[in-house]
Amino acid sequence: MSAANDFCAQLFEKIHSFFSDQQQGLDIPPAQLYRLEGFIEAGLLAGFVLESEVKKTFIDCAEQYFNTEIADFYRKDYRLILHMRMSEAPVYPSSNAP
Repeated sequence: MSAANDFCAQLFEKIHSFFSDQQQGLDIPPAQLYRLEGFIEAGLLAGFVLESEVKKTFIDCAEQYFNTEIADFYRKDYRLILHMRMSEAPVYPSSNAP
């Protein structure tokens, strides 16, 4: 397997993992998000992957793991960035003060 093919296989696995983890409600630390975006950028700069391929993967994963509305969000966004889609954590008052 060539370096480019190996890189692409790892990249698409990481992107699928990112969407799958969000669907399962797992916490994704910012560092993990930034590493993935950096990995994508490295692939683009090295010529291993095309922006259109990455964008299509974002859209396909959004449809697979979430819904068409989120996929449309990726379709309309001209930027090549990942968006967090995790549920907000519940907030509880820390005291009984009025």
